Amino acid sequence: MALKKRNNSAMNSRLIVRLTLDLVCTILILCALMYRATGDVAHEYIGIAVFVFLAAHNVVNYRWYKNIFKGTYNLRRSVLTAVNVLLAVAFTALIITGLLHSRTVLAFLHLPGNMVLRHIHTSAAYWCLPLIGVHLGLNWGIILNAFRNIAKINSVNRVRNMLMRVLAFMLAAFGVWSSFDRDMFSKLFLGFSFDYWPEERPAVFFFAVMLSIMGVYVFITYYALALLERRKQT
Repeated sequence: MALKKRNNSAMNSRLIVRLTLDLVCTILILCALMYRATGDVAHEYIGIAVFVFLAAHNVVNYRWYKNIFKGTYNLRRSVLTAVNVLLAVAFTALIITGLLHSRTVLAFLHLPGNMVLRHIHTSAAYWCLPLIGVHLGLNWGIILNAFRNIAKINSVNRVRNMLMRVLAFMLAAFGVWSSFDRDMFSKLFLGFSFDYWPEERPAVFFFAVMLSIMGVYVFITYYALALLERRKQT
């Protein structure tokens, strides 16, 4: 019994570390997207912080790389692997173009930044939103179970579950509106490289908008996966 408690405690500690890293990475990415408010200097240092926390995230999740060629691949694992590869491509493009376009941290290198690199950098940054959303959606069941274990919630509460579903639907609906408001199609497919944020809108609303866009993909992925699993059981 004591050994089981120690194992559960160690598992919870690892989950807390992983979830904390994911949360910090998400916040930093959103801060980086708000470069019109933070300014170029802060944007570059935030970008460096994103790189550091992403590296830590990959180190903590080294088992995924270790087991990538082991076992069988079902639909969920295949999609998750594809999304992770696309995320790696997006973040690699983001980091490389960010370094080449640096005008503060690496200014002494006089790297050849240009408008094409800026286009790629911006599009890669915005591609991270749907890709992270799908990534989270595929792992949302694990995340929910982790929170339940940490909070020691063992019983099923129908009212609580219904309330959470309603809130999730409202967030997804807001995310659809936000996607049109931010013209995500143009941002994802190299429509333009310059971002904007109306001065009359508070900066905190920007984070709500970006989180809601990410939330759309979490919502769609999680419930699509749940629907597919339910159909398999029938």
